[in-house]
Amino acid sequence: MKIIANIARFILIAILTICIIAISAITIVSSTILDKNYIIGKLEETNFYEEVYKLVESNFENYIYQSGLDETALNNICSKEKVEQDINIMLSNIYEGTNKKIDTTPIKDNLNKNIDDLKVKNSRNSEAIDQFIKHICEEYENTLIHTEYENKIHNTYNKVANILSKVRTATIIAICIDVVLILITSIKQISKVVQAIGVSLLSSSVFEIIACNIITSKVDIAGIKIFNDAFSKTIVTIIQEIINKVQTLGIITLVVAIVLIIIYSIITAVAKNKKDKVTKD
Repeated sequence: MKIIANIARFILIAILTICIIAISAITIVSSTILDKNYIIGKLEETNFYEEVYKLVESNFENYIYQSGLDETALNNICSKEKVEQDINIMLSNIYEGTNKKIDTTPIKDNLNKNIDDLKVKNSRNSEAIDQFIKHICEEYENTLIHTEYENKIHNTYNKVANILSKVRTATIIAICIDVVLILITSIKQISKVVQAIGVSLLSSSVFEIIACNIITSKVDIAGIKIFNDAFSKTIVTIIQEIINKVQTLGIITLVVAIVLIIIYSIITAVAKNKKDKVTKD
């Protein structure tokens, strides 16, 4: 009977370990990449808006050189505030499903005004200039990484968020049931409940710490390149922070696990001493 109880306790500890790892991962993911406010905070922290604005201006300049128009045609056609506003519109499309479009009309109007001031537009180059303005507006959206897939991304985001919410609830219920079963299997020695929880926390913390070390040693996170430098910098910052959060959680969990195991050892030692004393008497 004791062997069966030990096997059952081992299985319950393994399940509890998996549940702890799962709830930790869900909590970190939900509070980072699935949180719009967190993402906005990272964009501000990494100067993303300003970097994208500089990139927009740089790409505009490349087009002006090809067009043969004077550089003054680009004066004040776009502002940093507009770039920030449009990026936030994209984030709202992804996280809230607002499905708003980026309005390039102000850029088009400002560019038209500047070209009119230069007095270079005529019947022969009118079509070419219109195409140039169109390309400038398209380049603006491309630089912002504005795509027609934002609505699809939002749908995927909703599905993932709903699944994680259900998994979180199921995991919490599983943890509660698991702890109760551990308590039942250890009814004659309650201290083993402390041991079981300590071992589960120890196992999950070791897994988290080792996983982070493997990722950081095998993957060149700082060298990740996606779309452009500004976007890559932000992605790298977010990934590094998530890894740091997991490592920190792993260390805290490890400390708690060690404390619980020490408490179990002390309780066991005290109980053994009492038993030995009674036997001697």
